[in-house]
Amino acid sequence: CGRYSVAKFLEGKSAHARSLYEHFSALIHDCGPVRVAPAKTRIGFQVRMIFAAVNRLNDQGLTAHVVLTRLLKSPRFSRIDTLTPKCHVHHFRLESISDFDDEVKAWLREAYEVGTQKHLIRRKAGQV
Repeated sequence: CGRYSVAKFLEGKSAHARSLYEHFSALIHDCGPVRVAPAKTRIGFQVRMIFAAVNRLNDQGLTAHVVLTRLLKSPRFSRIDTLTPKCHVHHFRLESISDFDDEVKAWLREAYEVGTQKHLIRRKAGQV
């Protein structure tokens, strides 16, 4: 427990690092309504569940992850953690604004849909 905020997370960060965070956050917010969920070591983005997070931010880049229901292959992922057959956490790093391309935007949109948990609601309704 504790009081955490985006401002505290960004405290002492360079203009470059702040710019990376703001760009990432803007792309997330472009997906739809979202709750920002700051924690001690990261900033999460949540609809019904946290679907993306900024885990580390410094002059070298922004380290983040997205949660997807499928295993997605890309050389840009530094690691993929499979938590369940339908829950894969894809880790990646973005070093410049130019890294925020259509591929990254697609990951964020897909992760946002996972965050709504609609895939679980449909499944439950079909199991009645």
